[in-house]
Amino acid sequence: MEELIDRQANPAAQAVRSADGTADALALQRAHVRTFLTATEAGVETEAGESLIARQAASCLLAPVIGDLVLVHSDGTEAFILAVLVRRAEHAAEISVPDADHITIKAAAKIDITAPLVSLQADRLELVARRLVQMGESLTTNFRHIVETVVDKMVGARTITTRAESRMAVVKDVEMLEAGSLVQNVESVSSQKSEIALITARRDMRLDGERVSVG
Repeated sequence: MEELIDRQANPAAQAVRSADGTADALALQRAHVRTFLTATEAGVETEAGESLIARQAASCLLAPVIGDLVLVHSDGTEAFILAVLVRRAEHAAEISVPDADHITIKAAAKIDITAPLVSLQADRLELVARRLVQMGESLTTNFRHIVETVVDKMVGARTITTRAESRMAVVKDVEMLEAGSLVQNVESVSSQKSEIALITARRDMRLDGERVSVG
């Protein structure tokens, strides 16, 4: 009966009993986060008015922020934030594991991430997959340096536009170009060198210039 009266008087706390059945201390309490000492260590104020220094527990994946209503466990020597109970909407939700240098997410079949905007920030990003599919309405890439190595590459596009200060292509074997019409405009000098050169026109071939030299 006395235990029931105590819980009704303070519903925010739970009494922890030792092996002989006597009450030890109020271990679980609700508290508000008031300040932060480190990234994972916060100053909290319990609903009973007690001030504690509590660390984010490893199982508390939602990182607390100031103003959160949290569940705190205290044994008299140290306190831990076990869970975030209430979060105001204006605060972003940060998922983190305290003191973890490596985090792995595994699923037997599929992992879905859905959001209007997904942002990835890293010093180095690695994607390893047997098959990679990209779909979208537009793609914009900005890099200082790109190295691309492929075995076979096929590009299908309605229009391809390339702008560069300098462009060099090295083909060790055969280069073939098929086009309905080919137009080349060179402002300065156009030079072609080969061991054997063949030019075949079915109807007409014209050479026009102020001076034409052959041989």
